[in-house]
Amino acid sequence: MITMSPEHVTERVTNTTHLYDTYDFFIHPHWKQFPPVSDFWFYFVGIYIGIVGITGVVGNILVIWMFTTNKKLKTPSNMLIVNLALSDLTFSAVNGFPLKSISAFSKKWVFGMVACELYGLIGGIFGFMSISTLAAISIDRFICITKPLQAARIMTRKKAFIMIVVVWTWSVFWSIPPLFGFGAYIPEGFQTSCTFDYITKSTSNRIFIIGMYVFGFLMPCLIIIGCYIQILKAIKAHGKEMTRMADKLNAEEADKSKKAKAEMKIAKIALMLISLFILSWSPYATIALIAQFGSPDFVTPLMSELPVLLAKTSAMHNPLVYALSHPRFRAALAEKAPCFMVCCPPEKTPTSTLSRHVAGRTASQSSVTSCATNMSDCQGGIQMQPTPTTVNHGDLVKDLVGALVNMATQNANHVVQPVYLPNGVLHSNGTGIITVPQVNVISGQGHQNAAFVPEVETVDTGKVNTDKEKENDNVTSKDAVKV
Repeated sequence: MITMSPEHVTERVTNTTHLYDTYDFFIHPHWKQFPPVSDFWFYFVGIYIGIVGITGVVGNILVIWMFTTNKKLKTPSNMLIVNLALSDLTFSAVNGFPLKSISAFSKKWVFGMVACELYGLIGGIFGFMSISTLAAISIDRFICITKPLQAARIMTRKKAFIMIVVVWTWSVFWSIPPLFGFGAYIPEGFQTSCTFDYITKSTSNRIFIIGMYVFGFLMPCLIIIGCYIQILKAIKAHGKEMTRMADKLNAEEADKSKKAKAEMKIAKIALMLISLFILSWSPYATIALIAQFGSPDFVTPLMSELPVLLAKTSAMHNPLVYALSHPRFRAALAEKAPCFMVCCPPEKTPTSTLSRHVAGRTASQSSVTSCATNMSDCQGGIQMQPTPTTVNHGDLVKDLVGALVNMATQNANHVVQPVYLPNGVLHSNGTGIITVPQVNVISGQGHQNAAFVPEVETVDTGKVNTDKEKENDNVTSKDAVKV
């Protein structure tokens, strides 16, 4: 028997006939003031945790498998998703099924006090890791969407690895204090699982609880909300800019409805992530604060067990939201494990296509997959490659004149802005053929060639010299006739 001060949690209460006194491990005196929980709730918890645990284990194994074996998914940004899946996998396998399910069906913790402390330690490490990784993913996507041209340079594999190391270090830092006397890991709620002691009101324990709440929960939550607010603002501004560009270019086939649907999908995903995050962990954090600074009578076994179930569910819905909404992941899963995609086949990656007609010929300007649409993969960049294409001078002039006539006819109020090119951009080879540079726009789904057609007229010097010689010959002939 352990004997300490009355305020300490490790004092065993022996002068009672409560059912908990028959257990061979410590039960906090707070839980002994409530009547035993009915069998229904034990069986419900056992079945629920079994379903959530198995789903979380299978789902996160699929995420790790796809993101580590598919070359297109091996990006620095997706390293964070793999770390999240690894954290959720461990959390589901250790803190969910089968340990908690077996204890629930047994109506008590059956693995001893050492296993209880190990259970609580692993739950703390990977619980903090999941929340911290969500914050890191939010930062990565904020950079990806608001700074798409610098994203590949900012988010490298080395920096992604450093972020993962920081997440691991931060999680371990806030999980090990109970092993050194700051708090403790004890059974909670239905006494079928173990967590940090949020009941005892000692000074050291309160400092630990407040620190965990502020730095382990509140700070990541604020980071996630702040990042997604900026993401939504960037998406809204991007939509307005695309509309202005379409109006200036008089794009006849600018698909505004698809663009709007893609932006709404991103907004809904962002709101879903924030909602699920708060829904999963806020009740658990709130119960801990109430137990410390509110009325302890409110923290009944049932009221403390429900937040536990919600928190453990987060390991199941994270792979569903982050991975199954990823177009490339869905395509890879349909290829390697099609049995999981029977009910929801992969969709085609939405693209933003802007086309224009030039003298009756449709010239596709660009087909660019938006980094915001493919939220987890923004490593595509823009590369300039010297892949010249020869264009006949006469056909080019006809196309340009036809384009100007069409634009003036379709919109009389539209002002055509001239395009000024630096000297030497268009090279002539002296045969009436000019070279038009191309830009390869590389996105998450491949690359499209966008030929920039200059709206200027190129005069061939060889032809001009020939015309001048003919004029000189004509002048000489006329002079000879006069003489």
